[in-house]
Amino acid sequence: MTAPASSSESAGLAAQAAHDLHRHESVGFAFIIGCATAFAFITPFSRISYDSGSTPLMIVTLRTAAFALVALALLLARRQKLRLSRHGLINSLWLSLTAYGMSVGYLSSVAFIPVSLAVLILYTSPLLAGLMSAITGRERLTLGKSAAIVLAFIGLAVAMGPTFAALDWRGIAWALAAAFSVASTSVFGGRAIAQDPPLTMNFFTNLWLLPLVLLLGPFTGSWGLPGSAVGGLAAAGAVSCYIAGYMLWFLALQRITGMQVAMMMNIEPVVTIAFAVLVLGEHLSLIQYGGGVLTILALMAFTLGSRRRRTA
Repeated sequence: MTAPASSSESAGLAAQAAHDLHRHESVGFAFIIGCATAFAFITPFSRISYDSGSTPLMIVTLRTAAFALVALALLLARRQKLRLSRHGLINSLWLSLTAYGMSVGYLSSVAFIPVSLAVLILYTSPLLAGLMSAITGRERLTLGKSAAIVLAFIGLAVAMGPTFAALDWRGIAWALAAAFSVASTSVFGGRAIAQDPPLTMNFFTNLWLLPLVLLLGPFTGSWGLPGSAVGGLAAAGAVSCYIAGYMLWFLALQRITGMQVAMMMNIEPVVTIAFAVLVLGEHLSLIQYGGGVLTILALMAFTLGSRRRRTA
């Protein structure tokens, strides 16, 4: 018969469990920061490619097809079976639909409202993720978390300086649909990929997404190739960042909560703005810089507060 553990041994086990959780979350935060940074570079790289003759539809098609090919090559190199459980198959179809909803919603919204306003509405996703988590009982939305989310959103609004002169309900509705898709993936995606290898789920999700993207062709324009070497390199950069970001997204979903994932994705527009200023030569006002700083501080507060509660 095993003797009961002493209080010191129990305390040691509890401390080890807290340390393991802390390390597990730290890796998850590193993955989502890498994901947000990779996604942030897609926009400026795409802009350079567009200037040389490429189109949004071409970039979306290239990145989806390239991701499926890279994932397939890795699976074959590792000799992993191209098979999902029944649960994984259903969820890969669902994940492809949410990815499609984000792409269609965002591409459609910018036809009716300014890009900065579309991006701002898209990044209401942390607020939506927090509400979804609270309503479904997955995570408690505390006062501190709520304040951090609201402050980060205000910071983004100030940093991007959206134009509200020409509001069109169609553009707002499409952008909200995109935000809802992002929030749904953040909150429910972790459980959706829990039973199958992440790389296999990544492959099938993008495989199902590809024909859906191709259906956009008749409605969103043409497939235009870059007309210069610089444009081609920029397109390759956008595709590479998508592949890296999407893989890191799935890895992060396995380690941190959906609300944490959604909140940390606010890094993406801040990095995009910084890149646009430093590389593309765009200019921001002092107030916009302040908005970026406010967003970063809110993210830091949310992250530290969340980790303290999880390890308490």
